[in-house]
Amino acid sequence: MKLTVLDLFCGCGGMTQGLEMAGLEVLAGVDIWDKAVDNYNKNHSHQAFCEDLTKFPPEKMAERVKVPIDIIVGGPPCQGFSIAGRRDTKDPRNSLFMEYVRYINYFRPKAFIMENVMGILSMKTAKGESVIDIITSHFDENYNWIVCKLFASDFGVPQNRRRVIIIGVRKDLGIVPSEPKPTSPRPPVGPLLLPRDQVPEAYFLSERAKQGIETKKERSKKEGNGFGAQILDVTKPSYTIPARYWKDGYDALVRYPEDGHLRRLTILELKRIQSFPDDYVLDGSKKDVIMQIGNAVACLFAEQLGHHLIRTLQQ
Repeated sequence: MKLTVLDLFCGCGGMTQGLEMAGLEVLAGVDIWDKAVDNYNKNHSHQAFCEDLTKFPPEKMAERVKVPIDIIVGGPPCQGFSIAGRRDTKDPRNSLFMEYVRYINYFRPKAFIMENVMGILSMKTAKGESVIDIITSHFDENYNWIVCKLFASDFGVPQNRRRVIIIGVRKDLGIVPSEPKPTSPRPPVGPLLLPRDQVPEAYFLSERAKQGIETKKERSKKEGNGFGAQILDVTKPSYTIPARYWKDGYDALVRYPEDGHLRRLTILELKRIQSFPDDYVLDGSKKDVIMQIGNAVACLFAEQLGHHLIRTLQQ
């Protein structure tokens, strides 16, 4: 019998896609962004619900998902942990993280996976408290847990995307979770890129844009600052694809050595770098689609997390 999963903050479905590839049964997803939920539902047979978790308690979810939930997954947004009207916007106790905790406490799943950005490890509240310590303290009573710092590229994803993964297993099961071990050499991005003649002209940078990059590079060098535009090395994994990639694409550019031309990545290439299947449906404006891709958990990374959790629970 398959283990069942609830995907909180599911976005367009990267985590769900990977967990299903691992053989888990995802029962439902939930996210506040209607456009992401629409795309999620175009790719999965179960339903994601467009709901604000601060107004959608676990009791309501239980009415819609009428079978036990074995695993809860999700990445509560932590951009400053800001929710209007609260005193300390850097405190996760004042944030969507507490909705995640509320779901864990209600459903008491066998295990959970919480995903977040690396910056969460260095975040402090206004009182100087460690954010990660506050977060993990909420799991202490009922769960054994481990905080892992993992590169998606160690798990088959052609992208050096580093994330914090907290894995928890309910204490009464008598299992202490371990850190997932790398499953493959870091794959290069080159084989995923489209042939040059298949890339629309609109993705290529103008001479003016290229000159602007060079000018900024020289100025940054003189000032001793880092520089934003990043050129892909096709023999290595891609740089991280962020949600802001839609703005200018300078986070990961393709250069043609023969003539120096530069271009942004296409939607299809961005999907591949995040290890979505080519036929995964992502409709909408370029901005919305790229933001959904950038916010997603890479599918192959999620798949390996799923395999690891299955092995862990079978101990």
